[in-house]
Amino acid sequence: MSTNIIGAASGEELQVTQVTIEQLQPRDAVFVYDEFDRHPSNIVAVYVFDAADAAEPVDAPRIVSWVSARLGYAQLFRRRLRRVPLDLDLPYWVPDTAFDVGKHVLIGEPESGWDEVRRRLGDIAAQRLDLALPPWQIHVFPRVHGVPGAPGAAATIMVLKFHHSACDGVATRELELKLFGGGACPPAAADGAPVWSAPPVFARAVGVFPYRFARFVAGVRRTRSAAQAVRRRVDADRIHEPSRWRPATRFNRRIGSGPTVGLVTIPLPEVLTAKARCADHVTVNDVMLTIVSGALAAYLAENGELPAESLAAMVPMSMRGIADWNSANQLCQMSVDLHTDIADPHDRLMRIRRSVRWEKQRNSDDAVLRRESRVQTSPAWLLRLAGWARAQQPYDNLARVPLNNTTISNVAPVGNGLAFCGAPLIRVFGVLPTLDGDGLRHLITSQGDEIVISYSVDPAMMPDPDHYGELLLRSFRELVDALQAGGS
Repeated sequence: MSTNIIGAASGEELQVTQVTIEQLQPRDAVFVYDEFDRHPSNIVAVYVFDAADAAEPVDAPRIVSWVSARLGYAQLFRRRLRRVPLDLDLPYWVPDTAFDVGKHVLIGEPESGWDEVRRRLGDIAAQRLDLALPPWQIHVFPRVHGVPGAPGAAATIMVLKFHHSACDGVATRELELKLFGGGACPPAAADGAPVWSAPPVFARAVGVFPYRFARFVAGVRRTRSAAQAVRRRVDADRIHEPSRWRPATRFNRRIGSGPTVGLVTIPLPEVLTAKARCADHVTVNDVMLTIVSGALAAYLAENGELPAESLAAMVPMSMRGIADWNSANQLCQMSVDLHTDIADPHDRLMRIRRSVRWEKQRNSDDAVLRRESRVQTSPAWLLRLAGWARAQQPYDNLARVPLNNTTISNVAPVGNGLAFCGAPLIRVFGVLPTLDGDGLRHLITSQGDEIVISYSVDPAMMPDPDHYGELLLRSFRELVDALQAGGS
C-alpha cells in the first residue's frame, strides 16, 4: 500500500510505502513450509561495482545510510513472518515494530580477496534467514581484489539476499532498478502500522477452517477433472508430458557443507552470432541450456558416470501474462530434457529447442493450469505436511530421481546505468543454494556484452569445480564449431 507525497527538494511525486498486514498466498507459503537446513529458500543476487570510479571509498556508516534511505522501496524490508498457531491457516506478513537496520546490513573486511569472497558467497547462499526478522540481508565487501573481469585494481561487491516467500527472481530485477537507479528515495511510513495479535488470528483460522476444507475438497475435484483433460490431450499429441523419472547422478544425493561457487563469462555477441547461424529459430536460452548440457555430460563421462538415458533440468518459467496469479512468486517449473545422450552439439541444440517449446506449451495449457492450481486451495496444514515429507526423502543410493537432475535458471537482463554510492555496476550474477537431490545448480544472467553462468555445487560431489568451468567454455566452443561446420 502506498500514498503520494511531494519531495521537498526535487518536487518529484513520491510514493510512501505503508507497511501493512498481509496473509501469504499458498504458492509463497510453500517456500516457508519446504525449508529446512539442507533446503534453504534463498534468493541471492550479487552485484559487482567498479570501486575505482567511486567518488569516495565506502565505509560502514555510508553503507548503512545508503540502505536506510531505500527501505521505502518495498514492504518486505520492514515486515516479518508470523505463523498461525498449529499452522491452522497460512502465515502472515506483519510490520516489524522492533526493526533494526543493523541486523540486516553485514559489512566485510575493508580489503579482501576474490577467493575469500567466493567462499563467503557459498556460505551466504546456504545459511537460512531468521524469519523472526524481516527476511532480507545486504552483505557488502568494500574492496575486493582479483575479481575476474573487473577493470580496476579492486571492486565493491554487494549481495542482496531475500527469502523466496517474499519475492521471485523477476521481482528482484524490478527492485534492483529502484535500489541502484539513482531516483529519489521514498520514505517508509513507520507510524500507525497495524498491530498483529495471535489470539484473534487463531480464532479467525478456527472460524474459516470449515470453509477452507470445503474449498480444498472442491479444488481436488476440479484438479482431478483437469488431470483427465490433460491425459486426453497427451493421448491426442496436443501436449507432451516430461518423463517422470530420470537416472540419478552423483549430484542427486544428500548435500553436505555449503556450496562452492564458480563463474564463467561468455561474450554475448558470440552467443548471438551462434544463435543466428541456426536455420531454425532458437533463443539465447536454448543455446545456454545446450552449453550446460554439454558440460554436464562431459563431466560425468570423464568420471565414467554418464547414463545412457538422457538427463533433465528444472528450468523456471515466468507465468506473468499467462496465468492470473496474485502471489509474490509467479513461476512454474519446467522439466526440460537436456538430451545428454546426443553427442553432436547441433543436434542436441535442436532437440533442446523442441523440448523447451513443448514445456512452454504444456505449462501454458489451460487444462494443465487447472490441474496445477491445487496448491491454491491446499490448506496450510497440508502444505506443512508435504514440506515435512519432502524433508524425510532419502537420497542415498537412489537409482532414479523424479523429473530433474539439475537446475538451470535464466533471469532477465539487468538495466543500464545502475550504480552504488557513485560506483558503476560492471557485473551481476546470482548464487543458487544447493539442495538435497540437487547438488549442482546453474543461474544465467546477462549484463552489457557478457553472459555469466554461475554454478553452485556441493564440494564433495565436485571436488574440481574450476574444471567444470573449463568444460562449460569448451561446450560453448564445440557448439560454435558445430554450427559453423554445419553451415546453418
